[in-house]
Order: sequence, then structure tokens, then C-alpha cells
Amino acid sequence: MSDGRAPRSTNDLSSAATRVAEIVAAAERAAEELRTTAERRASERIAEADRAASMRVAVADEEAFELHDKAARQAREVLNEARAAARAVLHDGEEITGHLRELGDALRANAERLMRDVRLAHAELTSRLDQAEPRTADAGHYPTPSPAPAVRQVELDVPEFIPRSAR
Repeated sequence: MSDGRAPRSTNDLSSAATRVAEIVAAAERAAEELRTTAERRASERIAEADRAASMRVAVADEEAFELHDKAARQAREVLNEARAAARAVLHDGEEITGHLRELGDALRANAERLMRDVRLAHAELTSRLDQAEPRTADAGHYPTPSPAPAVRQVELDVPEFIPRSAR
């Protein structure tokens, strides 16, 4: 060979090829170990992420259940308060209705008393007017006035405005 290098022996070449094959095999083993380690680590991390996600979902489910339970309790409380308010309104309405009925009865009784008193006063006035009328008128003679009749005292009732149940 004319390039100035010493020819190598077949042994050297074979030994170099073996060495290269060993290096390639070692590199392939190392690559396989790295790949296996990476896959194992990735699987561990995925499993850890799955456990963390499951825990988060469980916590979220628990919170959702607690919130739902709290909302249901609050809704029941609001409904109970609304029912109590409705009962109170009904009770107040019934009480007001009773008072209005009593007031109506009192007004009716007062109206009847007032009408009776007006009739008595009317009868008294009419009687006085009848007594004041001249009886006869003779030629220029006028009747002598008679003494005023005794005034009859009429006792008037006092109206009743207070409901009977409030006494």
C-alpha cells in the first residue's frame, strides 16, 4: 500500500470489529435500560397523577355533597320560615276579620240606638210643635200663651266603639 501506512493484520481488524460490536451492544443495552427506566418512571408518574386526580375528584365529590346538603338544609329552613309566615298571615287575617265583624255589630247597634234617639227627639219636638199651635182665633183675640210644658228628659245611650272581646 502506497499511502504510507502499515498493513493491519486480520487479527487487529477482527478485534476492532469485535470491539465495535461490543460498544454497539453496550450502547444498545444502555439505551434499553434508559428506555425501560424512563417508561417505569413515566408509569409511576402517571399512576401518581391518577391517584392525585382520584383524590381531588373524591375531595370535590365530598365538597359537592356537603354543599348540596347545606343548600337542602337552607332551602328547608326557608320553606319552614315561609310556611310560618303564611300561618301568621292567616292568623292575623282571621283576627282582623273577627274584629271587623265585632266593629260591624257595634256600628249596627249604634245605628239602631241613634235611630231610636232621633225618633224620640222627633216625637218630642213634634209634640211641642203641636202644643204651640193656636187653637182658635176670635175677632182679634189671640189665645193666651200657656205655660211651657215640662221638658221631658230623654236619656240617650252612649255609642259603643270598643270591641266586646277587648274589654
